[in-house]
This record gives sequence, C-alpha cells and structure tokens, in this order.
Amino acid sequence: MPAPATDLALAEEFDRASGRYDLLTRLNPGYHGALRGAATSLVRRLRDRQGAGPLRLWDLGCGSGLSTRALVEAAGPHVEIVGLDASAGMLEQARAKGWPAGVSFVQALAQDLPEVAREHGDGPADGAFAAYLMRNVPQDQRDAVVRAIHDQVRPGGWVALQDYHVKGDRVATAVWTVVCWGIVTPLAVVLRGNPAIYRYLWRSVLDNDSTSELHARLERAGLTEIGWSTARGWQRGILHTVLARRPEGERP
Repeated sequence: MPAPATDLALAEEFDRASGRYDLLTRLNPGYHGALRGAATSLVRRLRDRQGAGPLRLWDLGCGSGLSTRALVEAAGPHVEIVGLDASAGMLEQARAKGWPAGVSFVQALAQDLPEVAREHGDGPADGAFAAYLMRNVPQDQRDAVVRAIHDQVRPGGWVALQDYHVKGDRVATAVWTVVCWGIVTPLAVVLRGNPAIYRYLWRSVLDNDSTSELHARLERAGLTEIGWSTARGWQRGILHTVLARRPEGERP
C-alpha cells in the first residue's frame, strides 16, 4: 500500500485497524515497556522542576490510548491530559477505557494543535508526549508541528517523542523490513487487523526522518537539552526516544 494521499485517507485506514490494534501491540515484545519508559522519563524531568503537583500534558497521536495510559501510570491519577488523534475509530477505542477525570480526547491532527490549544487548553502545558506520530506527518509540515509542540509547552517544560527511525542504518532497515513482512503483516492478516495499515507502517518508517534530521528540527524549533535513547531487544537501533526542553527563560 502506498502512503495515503491525504490525512483523511490515513485516518480512515487507522479506523479500519482500530478494533485489533491493541491486540497486535500486545504481541509486540517491548512495545508497552518502551511507552512506559518514555512516559516515565518525561514525567521524571517535569517532577524534578516542579515537584509532586498535578501535571498538564498533551498526548499527540494518542491512538487507542496506550500512550495516554503510560502517562497516567507515570504521572498519577490527578494528571490532566488532552489526547489528540485524527482517527475516530482509534479515539472510540480510547474513550471506552476507564480514565481519571482529567483525561480527555479530541479528534484532530497534530497540525491543528494551536487551534485545539485555544479551545481546550489553559495556557501552555507542562509537557508533551508524541509516540509514533511524526512519521505520519507530511515531511513539509514536520517543522511546523515541532514548532507548535514547542509553543504549547511552557518555558522549562519537556517534550518526549518516540518513533521508529532507521534511515541511514542498513542493519536497522533490514531488521525492520524482516519484522514487518515476516511477522507483523502476516499477524494482521490472521487477526483481521487491516494489513494495509501495516504495509503503510513499513513504508512510513523507511521514509521517516533519521534521528539527525529530527534532531535538527527540534533545534530549529528552539528546543534544547536534546537527549536520545534507544529500545532494547529487537527494537534496539530502530525504536528511539528523544527528550528535549523548552528553554526556561523564554516568554510563553
């Protein structure tokens, strides 16, 4: 399946995959642990600055709420989270789960974050989390999305991005291709999980920014203290998490 021509087409493919999405992630060794690790790292940095008070967070590309759950587990039940996703089907799965009172979901593209913030925010949040988001943003819009994330986090706040990045690494690219075509797509066929979205997944990761390209986008947006880590197991060198900070002295 080639990359969908529009954001709407991609959202519709995720709609069709939504009913089996959580099941397929449970079959991915390390998937949930990596989400928890990134969410915990984000919250720990925020706690270092402001202590144990309630946090306000964005969860961008929240999908079926798996990243949202990781944030709640890391931050505690008094956290306020606004989750954004373009797929109505994925958000239906997310809303069906039990959440603390401060968690809400909005159907919107990450590109719409400034407008969503005006309607649903109360000034810049403490932090933002985006798992498996940026590869689904058209390349010519990625700088604008990263800048919007910067703008919607308060000065001194932190951003965590987690995604697959293999560009420029032949070994990582080969492992990614074998896993996608030898395991993920066949499982999606057996479990009726919309294999088309997993064929798109393979291609979107190959086309995603390299870690150095994303690093440069973060710097252009004005984020600092940028630090990278990679996952364990088969995802080592493939799945990466980057944390970055909006400088303390900037004006909101």
